[in-house]
Order: sequence, then C-alpha cells, then structure tokens
Amino acid sequence: MTRRELLTRTAGLAAATLAQPLVETLSGAAPLEPATRRTPVLARYEELQFGVSYHFSMNTFTGDDYETGKVPASTYNPTKLDVQQWIRVAKELGARYAVLTAKHMSGFCLWDSEGYDYDVAASGNKTDVVVEFMAACKEYGLEPGFYYCILDPHNEGKFDWDSPVPDGYYKLIKHHLTELHTRYRTPFYQLLDITWKISSDQRWELYRLIKSLSPDCIVVMNQAFYQSKRNLGRISEPASWPTDVINGEDTLPAPEGHDPHIKVGDKTYYLPMEAWMPTGPPYKPMPPMHSWFWREGFKTQDPEVIAGNYRVCKQRKSNFLLNLSPDTSGRLPDEAVQALQQVAKLIRK
Repeated sequence: MTRRELLTRTAGLAAATLAQPLVETLSGAAPLEPATRRTPVLARYEELQFGVSYHFSMNTFTGDDYETGKVPASTYNPTKLDVQQWIRVAKELGARYAVLTAKHMSGFCLWDSEGYDYDVAASGNKTDVVVEFMAACKEYGLEPGFYYCILDPHNEGKFDWDSPVPDGYYKLIKHHLTELHTRYRTPFYQLLDITWKISSDQRWELYRLIKSLSPDCIVVMNQAFYQSKRNLGRISEPASWPTDVINGEDTLPAPEGHDPHIKVGDKTYYLPMEAWMPTGPPYKPMPPMHSWFWREGFKTQDPEVIAGNYRVCKQRKSNFLLNLSPDTSGRLPDEAVQALQQVAKLIRK
C-alpha cells in the first residue's frame, strides 16, 4: 500500500466511524463534548487516583528527550524487553492505571502500523510493545491507556513547536489513533500532547473520533509544562480544549486543592485534575523540567520527594500520574525499582 492510498483509506475510515450511531457507555450515549457533571466514567477515573506512565521509545536509545526521528528505525533495539516487569512494578507500587507512549515526537511507533515504515516492524526488536502492554495490564489488573504526540518532526519535515501540522500528517494522526482504538481494545485513557499545533476543529474531530471508537475512554489534551505552571489546573488552556481532565505537566495541584467545576466559554464543566510527574533528574537542555526518558547517568528522584508528591495530590483532590523510564534493555533498571519499592513503603504508611 502506498502512502497516498494509506491516507485516502484513513480519511474514509475516520469519516465512516464518526458517522456511526453513538454506542451506549457507562454514562449513557457516547458524549460529544466534555461532561458538565460527574459522570460514572469520571467517577471511576477519580477513584483510581494513582497511575503510571512509561516514556520508552527512540528517545531512550539516542539519549535525547527531544529526539526528532532522524536516526534509522534499527536504532531502537531493546535487548531484554520485559513489559510485564514494568506493569508488575507498577502494581507493587499501588498504581491502578498505566499509560504507554505509543508514539512520541520522534514519530517512532511502538506497534506495527499499517502502511508505515518507522515503527517496531522496521526496528532491531520487532515486538509489538502495545500488544505486550495491553496483555500485562490485563494480567495485573491495571487499566491501560496511550500517549500520542502531535509534534512530530519526522512526519512534519521540520522541528517546529508552533507551526500547524501539514494536512497529510494530520490524516496520518487519524490513522494512528484509529488503529490504536480498534486493534487494541479497549484503552481506558488517551493523552494527546502538543495539541496547539492543530486547530480547534481538528482537536474536536480527534476528541470525537476517539470517543466513537472507545466511548468510555478518558481523553486528555496535555496543557504542557509552562502552561501548567501558570494555571495549576484552575483553568483549561484554549489550545488544550476539549479535554475530559486537566493535566498538570511536572506540576502539582493548586494549594487550595483542585475544584473540578471549571468554566470554559459560557459553560461550566466537570474536569478532574491529574498531576503528571516524572521521576528523572533535571533535564539539562531545559533545566526547570525533569527528564522523562532514561539516558546514561539517569538517577531516580528521592523516594521521599515522590511519596510527598503522591500525598499532596491526594490532599488536593487530584489524580497522580507518575512517569517511569525503562532503559535500553527494555526493563526498568534496578536503581529505579529499588527507589520505587521505597516509595511504596512510604505511601502505605
């Protein structure tokens, strides 16, 4: 299949999906917009309270959190990939949901995407990580979710944080999300990152596409680091709308606690908060932020700090999403596992 045929087919599939009747969900019909009240789906999300994410992709093998996808697919080559270990550690930590970086900004996909040549099928280790992740979550009883980055220099042809995505790449985004939500049933959660690069109409289209395929899925449009530091979850940034949850990147909730009743335009919505905190050391190219991906010299933050963040989130009525960073072997390193065991002891006191 050529790239042109792929994009034509994707556009048709997305249009057909969006035209389908809405299916029943925990809260009735699949929502066309974020909730104005605490629905059963949102209540379930809030009750889970503690999740983990995994940053593992081409970036792990180049040592660059901002890997742009210029290296060949064969660069990705975990030698002892063990996704079950990732989830087992999360279960022992007390996490109840898990989020996988299915595609980061390098454009590299952790699954074999149809008609696409920058993914695990073309790499040094052809294991479908999404398959392994979904199976491990099922075995250990964690709700699974995906992360997908809109910024993608590999597919955009340049590294630009702010320029609108080209039409051809936007069609590819829909193709990828359609695959993730039809081939791997059924994700509980979908995080989209760097959403200001697509228009409001495109964000609404992606929101409704995901809901049409996975009606009970929590859709989160990340607010990003500086925006999160500015608003502390008190508002939804316009470029991160629509969203079911306010995401605070490397940012804890406001001191007064999170109030989920948030006004957007002339309506008030029920938007829980999630503090998404990395466990890595400061990232030298951007010192205010901590590292998301493992690299040489990576050292996990002090367990007291991580456990303290957990407690703050519970006190301030926010979910806590803790990022973990597998190394080039494809496992969480012993140093990180030992630190997380200490975290587990601290948060159970």
